[in-house]
Amino acid sequence: MKISFVQSGGFMGMLKACELDTEGLAPDTAQELEQIANASGISTSGEFFSKSGRDLQQYRITIEGDDLAISVIYDDATLPASAQSLVDYLQEHAVPKPLTNG
Repeated sequence: MKISFVQSGGFMGMLKACELDTEGLAPDTAQELEQIANASGISTSGEFFSKSGRDLQQYRITIEGDDLAISVIYDDATLPASAQSLVDYLQEHAVPKPLTNG
């Protein structure tokens, strides 16, 4: 399973990202990540934005597996409670990325 994560937006416009591949992780870590991803409830691609928040953080999550390809974008107001543990895990592994024009 491969998971890509980008956190952007917010008041400061920060950008943080990570890419994790369970094949390159220790077996216990890979199993933990797969369990968290499976428990997240993310099962359908789409963009889910709040109509009211302009300075909210946005979370782009792409999950790829043998027969799976899901890409979602949530913001702070639309992130399902079931996906919070996955976002927390990915935030721990994300590193700041430079903002680019274009």
